[in-house]
Amino acid sequence: MKNILIIFLLILYSCGYQPLYKSDKKTKNVNINEIIYSGDQKINKEVYSKLSAIFIKNDESLNKLSLESKKDITITSKNSKGQALSYRTNIIVKIFIINSNDDIINQKTVEKNFSYKADENKFKFKEYQKKIEEKLINRIVEDIIFNLTY
Repeated sequence: MKNILIIFLLILYSCGYQPLYKSDKKTKNVNINEIIYSGDQKINKEVYSKLSAIFIKNDESLNKLSLESKKDITITSKNSKGQALSYRTNIIVKIFIINSNDDIINQKTVEKNFSYKADENKFKFKEYQKKIEEKLINRIVEDIIFNLTY
């Protein structure tokens, strides 16, 4: 029994798990001097606020960060009366890191979507759409952080 516990602990310890938002010396930080937004401003600001863990704001650095985002909500099915039965929310975020010579150092495009059914209660439906948007943005940020830091 003791040997099994020791083997289990060794396997668990050496699995390589590391928190996604952990900032240590192994991850590369990006120095940002200017931020350029285009597209959906709400999504851009939310993405940037969640990405601020890996960006170092430095006056001496000449890197620029460009965020382009787009959100589409489409009706995927309707009933015989023409009322929407289901929707799909699609969010696309493009991130560019540009140096002082306007050369793109790194870029990443992430697209996430989610399909869901309509609700007759409009207030609950709007709140549900906001929660979906927030979850999609969180998934996009995780992908961007993984791409930029590793």
